[in-house]
Amino acid sequence: MVDASGTVASSRAARRGTGARGRGRPRDPGLEERTRLVALELFGKRGFSGLTIDEVAATAKIGKSSIYLRWPDKQTLLADALRGIQGADPAQAATGTDDDAYERPEGRSTPEPQTLRDYLLAHVHRRADLYLGPYGLAMLRLYVEARAYPDLFGAIREQAISRLVLDERERVAQAVRAGVLPPDAAPVRILDAVEGAIFMHLLVTPPELLDRVRAGLDDYVERMVDDQLRAAGYDAQADAERVRRLSPPGS
Repeated sequence: MVDASGTVASSRAARRGTGARGRGRPRDPGLEERTRLVALELFGKRGFSGLTIDEVAATAKIGKSSIYLRWPDKQTLLADALRGIQGADPAQAATGTDDDAYERPEGRSTPEPQTLRDYLLAHVHRRADLYLGPYGLAMLRLYVEARAYPDLFGAIREQAISRLVLDERERVAQAVRAGVLPPDAAPVRILDAVEGAIFMHLLVTPPELLDRVRAGLDDYVERMVDDQLRAAGYDAQADAERVRRLSPPGS
């Protein structure tokens, strides 16, 4: 912009050339994920009382204001981080078994149907990967602190664990309704047995033997899930037929 004499009226306007960056720093696409992972690491090492927004910000090399823009407090941050490492999509966890599984609104994605056995195998492997992974200590810490401080951890437990557990129970309940498990099969007991088996198998293993556990994990998981389903009266043939019937044409 120039005045009547042709001189520049505003040096600030002159500096704003085409393609110049606007005010503020560019958005860091990895900020949220980095913040969550740092929160998990610190929680696993220090527990909830030792987890502070100050240390999360310093370790993740971000400003505290950036954290508070996304999470109002450390409880919300921790719940979000714990939910993020569960390794399951709650929106899809209870789908794929009912007769109307493929009668979805147009545009909504539908997961491929699975037998109950395949679902449980995938579930147990997710849990094993979680406990054996870099943030397994955070999950173990959560179980202990949720019991010690139920009021403080009530909301965190609800967001990070309870909703997923309910979805998993519904998946087994669908198998009961479908007739691939007998009417008296109890989803809670089946999942407790499966989840408890992998939890104890990994929890009691000394650190120096974890590599051996990893090497034999596939075989252990398959045998354990088959043992539990056999005891529950699972009809594998009926389940396989059901999946074939539910599969989209041409799949």
